[in-house]
Amino acid sequence: MQKKKYGIWKTRYAENSRNIFEDWVRQKNGEPVLFSTELGTLEYMHSMEMRTQSVFTEFEVREVS
Repeated sequence: MQKKKYGIWKTRYAENSRNIFEDWVRQKNGEPVLFSTELGTLEYMHSMEMRTQSVFTEFEVREVS
């Protein structure tokens, strides 16, 4: 049985809405930031939202397969 992993999907919109960037939140080495529990992921995402505070950036917790 494979253990579930959770990551944070980040979507950044440009003001003109033609440039949309979507990708996993990543560490400095390029690897996605993954968590073993959904709760841990939600807590980390909340801290990121508090630091970012941008109407043009959205974060979403997703299960990584």
